[in-house]
Amino acid sequence: MKKIIKTAMIVMVLFLLGACGKTTDEKDQTKTNEDQLKVTIILKEDDKEFDKKEVKVKKDESLQTVMETNYKIEMAKDFISGIDGHLQDAKASKYWMYDVNGKQPDVGAVEYFLKDGDTVTWTLNKL
Repeated sequence: MKKIIKTAMIVMVLFLLGACGKTTDEKDQTKTNEDQLKVTIILKEDDKEFDKKEVKVKKDESLQTVMETNYKIEMAKDFISGIDGHLQDAKASKYWMYDVNGKQPDVGAVEYFLKDGDTVTWTLNKL
């Protein structure tokens, strides 16, 4: 009889410990989803698209941080001068420019913060 009671107690303790384990809190999951944005990044050279990615980014990340996280970036004087091996060429007056949803922002990529659903197009063209 003592063995049955002892076994039942052990099973109950294991059950309670399992029930107290880490569970996913819906509020935490919702907050995580709210802190992430989906944006599309398109890369073009001479008006020909060579890459397109949909990426998830944090709400408070600048466009430059997003680019550095998802691409191999080269910098020159605080400006992006190369993306994945496609480099600016000052002699040919080819430079990287970006627009968001078809409009060119008034700030550099380091100061621009994306919104959910934005489409960023980086174009390496002659100016």
